[in-house]
Amino acid sequence: MSAICFAPEVVAASRDPLVRLTLGPNDEPRGAVAAVRVAATPERVWTIIRDVEAYPSRIPMIDKVKVEGDRLTMRLAFRIALFTARFGYTATLTRDEGRSLEVHYESGEPRDLHLRFDLVPTPDGDGTLLYVASGFDLSTLGWLVKFFLRHHPEIRYGVYPGSSLALLDSIRRAAEAPG
Repeated sequence: MSAICFAPEVVAASRDPLVRLTLGPNDEPRGAVAAVRVAATPERVWTIIRDVEAYPSRIPMIDKVKVEGDRLTMRLAFRIALFTARFGYTATLTRDEGRSLEVHYESGEPRDLHLRFDLVPTPDGDGTLLYVASGFDLSTLGWLVKFFLRHHPEIRYGVYPGSSLALLDSIRRAAEAPG
């Protein structure tokens, strides 16, 4: 499943990131896809994406990552004021070298997690179009998240786009950083 849901020329022409919410079977938010033009070569962007063990230093909420072959163990930390809720999952990591990276849920929380990064060279050859898709079952994230969402159900519509945009922005910033 590709994350490419915006035409490359539209992403290349946009100054801002693009985002699309994905709805599940009951019209509940279930995921999102985001895309942006990155001022770095596809090789540079790929170097950042494929270094999954460096994600904790680059991506908010990712606390710890361990990769063994095609198996990934990740711990997330969700902070609200003085409380921190931690979640962990194992997943299968699939790479199409230089083009895409996918994380497929195996066990843990959040349940049914799926992440995908796709890279496309810009039409002018001057950069990279980065697409990020994320989805998971928000209802499996423990009592603190459930409590927060029960009192603010409108947040459900922002969690998924926010997750995809945070991943997108973190990768873009790392790829465009000097050095």
